[in-house]
Amino acid sequence: MNKKTKQGAVKSFIGEFVRKKTKAEQRQSETSLKSFVVELVIFGSLVVGYFFLVLIFLANWLKTLFDESKPLYALVALALIVTQGVVLEVISAIVLKVVETKLESR
Repeated sequence: MNKKTKQGAVKSFIGEFVRKKTKAEQRQSETSLKSFVVELVIFGSLVVGYFFLVLIFLANWLKTLFDESKPLYALVALALIVTQGVVLEVISAIVLKVVETKLESR
């Protein structure tokens, strides 16, 4: 991509972002706000649950690992972070689809 094409894409994005929304777009964004709040609550509760599971089941092992080998601890911590992100995203997407289906059927 050349520089002018990139600038044109950026200008187009900004113009689309700041323009006044139509009534249909406003109604659609209200629905997406409701969906966002539901997803935020679901994801937040899953993160808190995951935190307590790790705290209960892995706290002593992680402390021992930290004391014995910091590089290995760093790799394990990174693996836990990545796993948390992937697994919680999959679970929240599934739960969100179920919740949205129930909300739409009302």
